[in-house]
Amino acid sequence: MGILAKLFGAASREELNGIALGQDAAWEVSPARDFPSLLRALPLLLPSDAVLYLEGGSPPKDIEAFLDVHCVPERSHVAMGTIWPRPRTFHLPATTENLTELAALAEKCAAIQIAVHLHVYAQATVLLEWHDAFWKDPLHLSVAIPEDRVRAFSSALGLTYKMTKQNVEPDAPPNDGPATRLGNSGITQGRHR
Repeated sequence: MGILAKLFGAASREELNGIALGQDAAWEVSPARDFPSLLRALPLLLPSDAVLYLEGGSPPKDIEAFLDVHCVPERSHVAMGTIWPRPRTFHLPATTENLTELAALAEKCAAIQIAVHLHVYAQATVLLEWHDAFWKDPLHLSVAIPEDRVRAFSSALGLTYKMTKQNVEPDAPPNDGPATRLGNSGITQGRHR
């Protein structure tokens, strides 16, 4: 750890390195505005062994108590998105039960209190990456997630999605109709309400 990180309580280089979506990003989903609904919709998207990673924020006491009881030790180190101050992180198994209970608790507070950055990983692979969650940044999803799951998730939340990686073939056109090609990019876009 560098002297400045120690002196000012910043995240170290080691903490800033870890698993990230990077080149595996294939889908972009418009930003969600309703955190509890997002949590309830995540099972539509994720495998059963997924872990929800929450970084930053300042959870209210009831949510902090829930996280303290239900979180597991870090299974994979996720690259931190916050340099200073060093953020708290939580690794919550993304079971339907955990996500439903966290969603109910989240009804009573602002999403930013729970997390600044929200990611999901499984088997040392990032599946969802959302830096600066609940602002204007979109959610980025892995190539490992099939379009039918992306479509179901987006539809449940009334969000739009688009393919962002050219070497991924969609398994079905958006909205069960023809794909809308975006220029000459090879990228398709679907809208769900």
